[in-house]
This record gives sequence, C-alpha cells and structure tokens, in this order.
Amino acid sequence: MPIVGFHKGEHFFVVKNDEIILKSKIQSDLIENIINHYKNGKELFEVDGYFVQVLESAQGNLFNVRSLNQFSDSDFMNPLSTKVFNSISDGITICDHHGKILFQNKNDIEIVGINLMGRYAKDAMAEGLMSDSISMKVIESKEKVTILQTFINGKCFLVTGKPIFDDTGELQYVVAITRDMTELKLLEQEVQKLEIQNENFKNKLQAIHKKESNIISMSHAMEQVVDRAMRVAEVDSTVLISGESGVGKEEITKLIHTSSRRSDKQLLTINCSAIPETLLESELFGYEAGAFTGAIKGGKAGLFEIASGGTVFLDEIGEMPLLLQVKLLRVLQECEVQRIGSGKPIPIDVRIIAATNRNLAQMVRQGSFREDLYYRLNIIPIEVPPLRHRREDIIPLVNHFLALINKKYGIHRTIKKDALKIFKAYNWPGNVRQLKNIVERICLLAVQPEITVNMVKQELDSNSDIAHAIENLHEEKFVTKQIMHPKFEGTLKEQVALFEKQLIKQALSEHPSIRETAKSLGCDQSTLVRKIQKYHLTRNISYEDR
Repeated sequence: MPIVGFHKGEHFFVVKNDEIILKSKIQSDLIENIINHYKNGKELFEVDGYFVQVLESAQGNLFNVRSLNQFSDSDFMNPLSTKVFNSISDGITICDHHGKILFQNKNDIEIVGINLMGRYAKDAMAEGLMSDSISMKVIESKEKVTILQTFINGKCFLVTGKPIFDDTGELQYVVAITRDMTELKLLEQEVQKLEIQNENFKNKLQAIHKKESNIISMSHAMEQVVDRAMRVAEVDSTVLISGESGVGKEEITKLIHTSSRRSDKQLLTINCSAIPETLLESELFGYEAGAFTGAIKGGKAGLFEIASGGTVFLDEIGEMPLLLQVKLLRVLQECEVQRIGSGKPIPIDVRIIAATNRNLAQMVRQGSFREDLYYRLNIIPIEVPPLRHRREDIIPLVNHFLALINKKYGIHRTIKKDALKIFKAYNWPGNVRQLKNIVERICLLAVQPEITVNMVKQELDSNSDIAHAIENLHEEKFVTKQIMHPKFEGTLKEQVALFEKQLIKQALSEHPSIRETAKSLGCDQSTLVRKIQKYHLTRNISYEDR
C-alpha cells in the first residue's frame, strides 16, 4: 500500500497501510470516510461537503480534497477526458446529484452562449438563463429524459439527460447532451428538397415510360391504372391484368417491365391460346434429350429458363390447360421449373405478369380454372377499363395513331372536328386495337388529305352503331345548346329526361363500375340500373359489380 496524502488548504494527512501516521486539524470521522471510499475503488466521491479525487502520481495515490465551492472542471476531468469531450460536436454537461454543473464542454458553451460551470441548474433557470432544467428533471425522475429547451440567446435545443448511478444504486451524476435544432431543421429542409426532386424525377420518368409504351391516359380511370402499374413496377409481385380484348393489357405490361429493376432484361410474351396444347408444356418448361419422339438432341430450355432474370408475360392465361396450371403453380411457389423427362428442378428468377379477357373468378366456380392458381396470380389485380368507359382518351388516341401513321407511310392526313366526335361517340367493341386499325384504314384509303364524317361512317363496322353514335352526337349538341342558350324545344319533362340521359352517359364513361357511377351521381345502384335500362344506355357489368 503506497503512502497516501490528504490535503485541504494547509492541512495534510498521511495514511500508510490503512493507518493514519500523521493527521492535522480535519476531523477524524472525515478521514475514516475517505479511507472507506478509497478502499471501494472510487476515483471521485463526496464526503461531508468535500469532493475527494484520486490522482495518479509517481509517489503513489494522492487524495485531493476540495470543498464544493472550490471544485473546478480540472479537478473533475482528467486532461484526456476533457480533450475527448471538447472534440464532440454536440454540447455535453455533467452535474452532480444536487444539480451543480461540474463540467461543460466548449461546444456546449458555444451552442447555448453561457458558461454554467460551478452553478446550480435550478438557479440558472430561476435567473431566466434557460427555460427548463434537464438536470433537475433527471434528478427528480431518476430516468432518461428528452426535452426541447430554450436558452437566453433565443435558440431552441434538443436536450437529452441520462442518470449515472454509483455501485449502491444512488444517483451520482447527470450527463446532458445538447443538440442545436437549427442544424436539424436545415437537414430536414434539405431532405424535403431532395424528396421533391425525387418526386419530380419520378414523374418525369413515368412520363418517359408512358411515352415509350404508347399509353394515352387523359381520363381519370386510365390515370388510376397507370399510377397503379407504376407503383407495382417497384416490386416483384405477380400481377393479373384483366380487361376486354384490345384494351391495351400488353402495353400496361410493357410499362411495368420498363419501369422495374428488370428493365435491362428481356420481356418474354407467351400467348397461351396461340400455342397448341400439345406443344405448350415443352415450350414453357423445356425437355431433356430423348424425352419424346422428335426431341432435339441435347434437349431444349423452356421459355421460363430463357427469361430468367426478366419478366414473363402470360397472355390469355384463362386458356391454359388444367394440367399445365399445376406446373405453373409450382413455378410461382417454388421459383423453379422441371423439364419434361427430367427429375431435377432448375431454379429460375422471373417476374410473372398474367392477362386475361375472361372472368377467372367465374371460371374457378365452374371448375375450369384452378382456385389455388387464381389466388396466386391475383396478388395485385389491375383492371383496364374498356374504351367506351374512358371516352376522354379516344380523341388523344386518334391523334396519336394519326401521327404515327403519317410518319410511317410518309403521308399527311388530318381529321375534321365532326369526324372526331363520331370517333368519340362510337362504342368501340374492339377497344384500342379496333380504333388503331380503323384510323390506319381510313388514312390509307382516303383520297383527300382531310378525313370527313362520311369517310368515318363508311369504314365503321355496324350501321346501327354508327346511327347510335350520330344520335348521341346530336343529343350532345342539343343539350350543350340548351345549357348555353335555353329555348322551348319540347316539354320540360322531355328536356329534363334528355339532360339526365346525357349526364348518366357521361358519368358511365368516367367510372369503371356501376357502383362507382351511382356513388358519383349520389343515387342508389338499383336506381341507376333502372335509368340505364329506361334510356337504353349500354353498360357492361364490370368484375367489381359482380
């Protein structure tokens, strides 16, 4: 045991082998308490109003005794600790269990603009130097506390205080970390700017993808489809696209693929109704050498293997035979295929997008489509509305196809406004595909640059449909004229009925289902159905209405 010296002012005490060999005027009970604390291995402790600090020296351990009002940060912190705390960008303060601030690093003094060392936190708060005291809150609760604290310089800070306990579980110190909220707010503003930039880039990227995929989405119904497709593109979930023939299901698939992380890989399209049933299995899953008569020597990889890493588009999935539906389910669940004539599974990494113009839910009830496969495909459903339910897209589509045809064939065709209205009023049972073919046919067969109403009437398929379209056009003109310049043409009941008919027809074109149309008009679904029948309006029941 080295010789240990105690000093306070001019009074010294010397202890050797735990025995006091020299003492001065300080009371003996104080010396006994100091020795007991030292034996417990404490480097800094308080005894009877004095701080005692263990100092390392060449002569041995020295006990430096100071009264509370004489204590300074140089006594509490060794030089290395002081340097470490001063190097931290956040403000750091340490106080005792009475709330006296023993240490405050340089950054804390700069942040709050006040040197508080040697002062009591409650006194500083009473003097208005700070709005609240984190130290007193921790001392009261003996738990970690975080508050917003305002100092005399007017700045607001995020302050976190944490208690430190001694070996007996008594609160010994409170350490507080102060962070200037100004910097955090600047960072928050920077993050908001980046989020806005990211959203702008995302919108521009969506616009580019839409342009590349030839999707026209001026109507609200089609905008919802495109927005859903863009969000789905960010993940690898299976997508089931439904809708009538010719609505553009393949274009939606291209949009999803080109907007996904697989865009640099291939998009492989498989039409399940175009490949004979006897060949479909070998085309999809491949085969080994000698698997059947006529098999290629060495075997052949299936389309799923070839497309690994990319996207497989299964068009007309409702036409897939039940036997192959089982194998497709394995591809979806296990992410592997098994060639014909082989017992070894081959792992693959493909995203599957399926499309159909049939009601798969009804096919499941009829037993012609597997229920487990239906639910595995229908993770993210997208229903593309028919063209007659998004009439706002018709004229933009006509102009788009017209520009493509003019460029492709080196011609210059324009369409009169009345002819465009015929296009818009027509029901288009073949949807976008039919519209594109009709525009191309009229452009190529026209003997004059401007396409007229008569030229459109000559090329449309059904005279009854044309007559209906022209009737709709006349009704639309009449209603518009009556709204702008009211005249007494017919009875009030007749004019109200005509206006109601046009209003319902417009609402039907803007919403994908009767349910949503009725909601937008503020009436019951049954009431709307009766009025549709009354005015002989055509409206197919969507999957949502079933």
